[in-house]
Amino acid sequence: MTRLLLLLLLLAPAPGFAATLSSDLSSREIAIRSNFNGTSLLLFGSKNTGPKEGPVDIIAVVHGPEQPMTIYRKERVAGIWMNSRPVRFHNVPGFYAVASNRRLADIAGAEYLRRENIGPDNLVLLSVEDVAPEELQGLRKAIVENRVGAGLYEIQENAVTFPSGDLFRADIYFPARVPVGDYRVIVRMFRGGKEIGRTTSILTVGKQGLEQWLYNVAHHQPFAYGLAAIILAVAAGWTAAAIFRRR
Repeated sequence: MTRLLLLLLLLAPAPGFAATLSSDLSSREIAIRSNFNGTSLLLFGSKNTGPKEGPVDIIAVVHGPEQPMTIYRKERVAGIWMNSRPVRFHNVPGFYAVASNRRLADIAGAEYLRRENIGPDNLVLLSVEDVAPEELQGLRKAIVENRVGAGLYEIQENAVTFPSGDLFRADIYFPARVPVGDYRVIVRMFRGGKEIGRTTSILTVGKQGLEQWLYNVAHHQPFAYGLAAIILAVAAGWTAAAIFRRR
């Protein structure tokens, strides 16, 4: 009897037990080759919430890399709508995905979601030019809609599932147009609308093989890359002309 009581005491959670969260990806690297048509990575993890104080929620955010982007405002000139007065943004995520086990609004408050930039509508995009708040809001909305249409921004509510016990998982899809660079993966755990755990990891998307060599030459030796492109174009034209002459 004494041994049983001692065992129960050892297994019982200690006062002040802090919930813990761990997560990872099926791969920390995505290799882009000539036949790359998009891929899915498995996001998985486990939660240890200690005493039963109610269910927990999971929100995972994958974003990056931030890129400069220019958007043009429409103006009517001589009766014709034209692009003019460009506005430059310098921190637009090239890719942004959110996965959760239920609606974001049911997990955390609107103020928290805005403060943590969770959800495409809550992204803070900073412009270089001084633009009126109303107009800036419209331009930001246009950027988000453009990226959503291209499959680069996505919200997957109900995508996080709990297959057994304290384990959870979600599939994150990266389209063919996903930009190269480092991505930040942030997984948050909530209970009762409050964050009680968080993990952060880095995912790298990069070109490999011939694509990597061409990418490096184009960015680090632009003159040589341009000269080679001209030579190849001339050679291709000369070859095509020679074939047609023979026919």
